[in-house]
Amino acid sequence: MQKILRKRVLRDLKENLFRYLALAFLIVIGMYIIVSLIGAGVTIIDNGQKHDDANKIEQGQFEVFVPLTKAGIEKIKEAGALVEAMFYEDYAVDQGQIVRVFANRRQIDLIECDTGHVAETDDEIVVEKRFAEENQIQTGDSLTIAGHMFTITGTGTTPDYNVPLKEISDSVADSKNFGTVFVTQKAYDMLHATGKSEKTENYLYAYRLTGDTDNEAVKDVLEDMKVDTDKIKDTYFQEYWKRTGAVLDDFKNGVEDLNDGAEELSDGLDEITDNNKVLNDAAEKLFTAYLIQASSALKGYGFSVELTEENFEKELDHIADKEGGVAALSIRGVKSDLKQIRQFKDGIKEYTDAVSEAGDGAEELSDGIEELKSGSDDFLDEYDTGLSDLTQFITAEENPRIGAAADDQQINVQCGYFFGVLLMMLFAYVISVFVVHGIERESSVIGALYALGVKRKDLMLHYLTLPVCVTTVAGLIGFGIGISPWGIPTQMADAYAYYSVPQIEVLIPPILIIYGIIMPPVTAIIVNYFVIRKKLSKTALSLIKNEVKQPKGSNVNLGSMGFISRFRIRQMLREMRTGITVIIGMFISLICLMLSLNTAVLCSNVQIDNVKDTKYEYMYTYKYPTENPPEGGEAAYVKTLKKEILGYNWDINVLGLEEDSKYFDAKVVKGSKNKVAVSSALAQKYKIKTGDELILHDEDAQIDYAFTVENIVQYTPAFYVFMDIEDARELFGASKDEYNVVFSDHALSVDSARLYSIVTKSDIEASAGIFSDLMRSMVIMIVVISALIFTVVMYLMMKVMIDRSSFSISLIKVFGFHKKEVRKLYLDGNFFMIAVSAAICLPLSKAIMDQAYPFMVSNVNCGINIAFKPWLWAVLYAAILLLYFVINKALVGRLNKIVPAEVLKNRE
Repeated sequence: MQKILRKRVLRDLKENLFRYLALAFLIVIGMYIIVSLIGAGVTIIDNGQKHDDANKIEQGQFEVFVPLTKAGIEKIKEAGALVEAMFYEDYAVDQGQIVRVFANRRQIDLIECDTGHVAETDDEIVVEKRFAEENQIQTGDSLTIAGHMFTITGTGTTPDYNVPLKEISDSVADSKNFGTVFVTQKAYDMLHATGKSEKTENYLYAYRLTGDTDNEAVKDVLEDMKVDTDKIKDTYFQEYWKRTGAVLDDFKNGVEDLNDGAEELSDGLDEITDNNKVLNDAAEKLFTAYLIQASSALKGYGFSVELTEENFEKELDHIADKEGGVAALSIRGVKSDLKQIRQFKDGIKEYTDAVSEAGDGAEELSDGIEELKSGSDDFLDEYDTGLSDLTQFITAEENPRIGAAADDQQINVQCGYFFGVLLMMLFAYVISVFVVHGIERESSVIGALYALGVKRKDLMLHYLTLPVCVTTVAGLIGFGIGISPWGIPTQMADAYAYYSVPQIEVLIPPILIIYGIIMPPVTAIIVNYFVIRKKLSKTALSLIKNEVKQPKGSNVNLGSMGFISRFRIRQMLREMRTGITVIIGMFISLICLMLSLNTAVLCSNVQIDNVKDTKYEYMYTYKYPTENPPEGGEAAYVKTLKKEILGYNWDINVLGLEEDSKYFDAKVVKGSKNKVAVSSALAQKYKIKTGDELILHDEDAQIDYAFTVENIVQYTPAFYVFMDIEDARELFGASKDEYNVVFSDHALSVDSARLYSIVTKSDIEASAGIFSDLMRSMVIMIVVISALIFTVVMYLMMKVMIDRSSFSISLIKVFGFHKKEVRKLYLDGNFFMIAVSAAICLPLSKAIMDQAYPFMVSNVNCGINIAFKPWLWAVLYAAILLLYFVINKALVGRLNKIVPAEVLKNRE
């Protein structure tokens, strides 16, 4: 029996060749996308990690003011980390491009050459591959840096520049204008000696953990390393330090000098106080001796009187008045001398008393200053005001340059699995509709076979054979194309076009074999088994009579509705299953379409809004600010904090602005350190609304800052929190007039050695356009594939509707209905179903994708503005209706092929 039934399989395939080819086409496209997308992602993630491990990828890096000493390096080794110096300088080449010059690495972040070999002599150089590709540089070419010509011996990659960002804070890599190069140590020293670098040399170190330790242990060791500021040769640093950090040293030295002076004063007064009694006794003796001498002289003149301190004035006045004449003058002279001696004695007494009191005060002063010194020393020790040699510390997990390609592909892999499930559901439903239609069309034949004794399992095997064979072959073809040069390598091309990754061998994980080869036929078997089993459960007589159960709602009372409208509604109710399939196909296609459109809209908004919102022409970020900002510039104070979202810890810049800033529309609340405005990019990324609490983390100080969002400012280029500059300075402990950023509408005369970076409006415009260029091919591909899936599903399902109604159509033709009337009854009614479904599915698919899209771009540090313009909704809706009319036109030919004789074939 199976031999006979197999002949019917071939005949069925021939009769419905286009239908099965269309189904196979859907499966091939689906498997191609899934296999190539997931395969490319897994290849870059897994094999990329192998290359990183082979090239000794760092686990962190740090920068210092002055190079580490041997003792410092030894301390880090004792903490369980291997350290290698990776000093670099930036040089301008050719037409303004910047190359970052490193010496060859020996132990960490090794160079892997795609072409050629590493620099071995002092006139050789290796160029990072993305910079080489963008500037058409090849092995054997020459490159001139600071007047020295080098021969390019190779192009390659290093794991610490997986995405070649010039600055860690950059959102986009511009490989056309920036790249890394590697020379011998001697050649590096030679270039350094020219003094022609764009900025001062950066003392960068990378490390790898070797023992039972972690990144925090390494950071703790580094933070304990203090630097003697006199050893820092940078003149701009010294100037800046004298105005800022040196003030603390002056304060400390001043307190020490004050304490020393107080101690000296106290000791001196103590010595003077020790002689107070001697001075008082001598003065007392002098006065007493004068009294005795005066008393003795008076006795010689016949006056017997004993002069004392209490009575000498009274007694001498009495004698002078009594004697008169010359004697009185002499006695009054004696009185005057005694008074002066008494005043001297009393003055000595007052002096010694004062000295004694001063000594007590000096002792108290010395004790107070000693307490001040002790307190200030404790304060300075507690807050560690000594200058740490560490200027920057970042782990590999937090470094946006490292592992960026794998992060990006991880999202692609998740998307691949997500859409794989959706497409499998669609395929399964389409196949089930085909099988049901086939069984219903051959119902009488199946009934006859039943009556002749053919078993149900034989028929089930028969009806499973063709769908399983088609899906198996289609799955194999899709899998084959997916792993071919047009599949995984093509999907990897986007990563190669942006990220600096080495050439990687294609990896085909076992899950793809299961997904691409096993899943399609297994899905077909499972779905069709239950569908066919249900259909073949009828009796032989029921099958012979081709009794079709009317769907629920097909007999609904439609009132006094006109014949054509009544007929169309009943037709749609009868073909509800196929109609639902069309709607599901539309919905899944639109979800795929929304992914590409969201990406296109995001890129477009970034490109337009970044330029529109940037009102400055230049932004100077200072390393060593001058005492006063340059003339013509608007000073600001920025503090970089962190906030995590979806596994990524992004920099959030708290920007302190002057009132009525020329370059930002932020309305900051003056006098409040917790009420802020946030940029629209930050609000979109973190889904922040007015009135929300925003908590940001300072990783250096290990402090959390809580802010209340007062308003949202339209600004897309960066994640900013805006506040008053005076409040920002006070909040973050900066001095009264401190600034570290200057905005300007024209170029300022600022020495580059003072700066971390210069960002221009043209830089922002160029980087914004890179997104659009990178994503254009993916957007076009998904749009085309979504349209194909929608078109094929709609055509197949509407064709099934017509085939299922062939008896009714032929009967209507017998009754004399014209072709136009037949089309109006059987085709035009579907227009309303498509129109209503599109109106529902468009916003629904958009809403679903909007919820999922932030996860798909969680590794991109920009706002998520994916709002559609009204005209885009109108275009999408019109495009769906246009596709319907094209398909409708194609199906008119199918209607014409149904002849009135069809009714005779299905008579009982």
